[in-house]
Amino acid sequence: MSNLAVIFDMDGVIVDTEPVYRRYNQEIFKKLDIQVDEITQRSYMGGTAKRKWSILKEKYSLPQTLEELIELQRTIFSQKEWNYKQLFFSEALPLLKSLKKHGISTALASSSEMRRIQTVMDQCELREYFDEIISGEDFERGKPDPQIFLHAAEKLGVLVSNCIVIEDSFNGLTAAKTANMQCIGVRHKQINMDLTQADRVVDSLADVNVDELRELFSLRHV
Repeated sequence: MSNLAVIFDMDGVIVDTEPVYRRYNQEIFKKLDIQVDEITQRSYMGGTAKRKWSILKEKYSLPQTLEELIELQRTIFSQKEWNYKQLFFSEALPLLKSLKKHGISTALASSSEMRRIQTVMDQCELREYFDEIISGEDFERGKPDPQIFLHAAEKLGVLVSNCIVIEDSFNGLTAAKTANMQCIGVRHKQINMDLTQADRVVDSLADVNVDELRELFSLRHV
């Protein structure tokens, strides 16, 4: 059973940042004089900033370059006060501690830039619970492309079929399934995402434990 590995998304799974991102995105959209509908917003959730602005640039014929749009977001986001400790899903900690206690490999595979990931890890004191920390900015294609999850499995030294991904977005689940990994979808209390691809759907990480992860793992390897 030591070959089991668990790969976590960050935003919406470890920290409740998605509603905050939405609020700050509205400021950016106002500056750009665009109104982004709900379907479009969901289409890029879970993906990288590059993918998000590629979608919005094409849909709304924005005159700015992709690099300028990404930099605009980076600038506005950097002006905000980010207290990730307040946004931390506290139920994540018992699960992470249990995984470490049982010697189960873990990775964080987030579409966020590494600087933001590192800040979350430091503020929430989580570094010791992840064997690998991976940012989507290091890949040409972000979620829903499976590249980040395939890389995580390689870094952990496990087969993709031995990985269970914990995600909260359609794009993240698509990436996991395309990578041939099992996945658990976490519902968000405010944002209704399509989690139908998940092998199991939970209301929070409090509903996930090592025994259930092992059972999910075993079912695949019968």
